[in-house]
Amino acid sequence: MTRASHAREDRLRVVAHLPGRLRVRAETFRILPEVAGEVVDRIREEPGVSSATASALTGSVLVLYDPAETQILRLLRAIVLTGGLAGLAVDRRDAEPTRPPGDRVRDALRGLDARIRGAAGGKADLRVAVPSTLAVLGLGKLLTGGATRVPEWYDLLFWSFVTFSNLNPRPANGNAGAGAEVDA
Repeated sequence: MTRASHAREDRLRVVAHLPGRLRVRAETFRILPEVAGEVVDRIREEPGVSSATASALTGSVLVLYDPAETQILRLLRAIVLTGGLAGLAVDRRDAEPTRPPGDRVRDALRGLDARIRGAAGGKADLRVAVPSTLAVLGLGKLLTGGATRVPEWYDLLFWSFVTFSNLNPRPANGNAGAGAEVDA
């Protein structure tokens, strides 16, 4: 296979990149080490490049550079053009994109909330269970004179009240439900 025909089909892959350190790989560099040598010579001319080396065994090129003096896109373009490559390979992920961690936490809490509601026959959920647990812990600590100092019983009772208040705000229209105080 000739240099031109092989390089036209080959694409450069970024193997690793940290600012100041770039490792790329192409099959052309492994099959035709002289092309990798030409790329290394050309890249060394770029501003900010302190070192460029090639490995015929792996078909990779390692470039050490100063990111304040040159940009990675400039280096990649120079490598592709000098090597006569078809372009830059882009990984495609067929799997679903990962969901943000906050969404996963919210879903887990929704599931826990549904289980608590089911176990309590619909009479309690996390909005009641969390502050109730804090209140029970605070009262238990108060009654037993707990040996540990952190958190104190009044901290747990305070967190219980604040959590309950934040999770169960009064409706804006003033209908706070059965047994609620009505402003006269």
